[in-house]
Amino acid sequence: MIRFIQGKLMSTSNRGVVVLVGDRNGVGYEVELPAMTQRLFASKPDGTDVKLFISLQQSQHQPVPRLFGFQRELERDFFEELLRVSDIGPSVALSVMSSISVPQIAKAIVDRDVKTLKSLKGIGEKTAEKIIAELRGRAAKYALLPEEAVAVQETPVDFKLEVRDTLVKQLGFKPMEAQQAIEAAMKRNAHISCAEDLFDEVLRGHKHG
Repeated sequence: MIRFIQGKLMSTSNRGVVVLVGDRNGVGYEVELPAMTQRLFASKPDGTDVKLFISLQQSQHQPVPRLFGFQRELERDFFEELLRVSDIGPSVALSVMSSISVPQIAKAIVDRDVKTLKSLKGIGEKTAEKIIAELRGRAAKYALLPEEAVAVQETPVDFKLEVRDTLVKQLGFKPMEAQQAIEAAMKRNAHISCAEDLFDEVLRGHKHG
């Protein structure tokens, strides 16, 4: 199973990119990208170093393997979460992720915002409701992903506060309960350094607690 590709940008198209893995006699992999990522790569010269996290999709209806690429591992994981929803295939999932950012989609799911979801390409009201029903419990951590276009803040936000706010506002934790869960997670793994990893560790502890 291919999970990431690292190589040189060989060419771009309206669907994605071709990445050359190996030397000049290596293999060129065609990778489909969300529109926002595609626009980013379109501005890069051939030969640029590329690393993409990959979701390989193949089915009876689509026997030819398709590679879908993402800049961040959690974006790839979110794409695969969307595929767990009935009536959503790879093309629709990619269209959804080409419309607005992953944090915005995840927030709409957590907030039960059917209006935002059904405004996305390929998503009607019934499918929007399915997405909320099937993914709401797993979407919160994706809402913590940093926006690509957001400038770096002069004063970094404490990732522990980000997670605490998410636990309280979106998952119904009491403030003290959230704080205790975060402290316990940090004791179990003192090397946690970002909101996404802390959120996962809190949920693991809560599940087994």
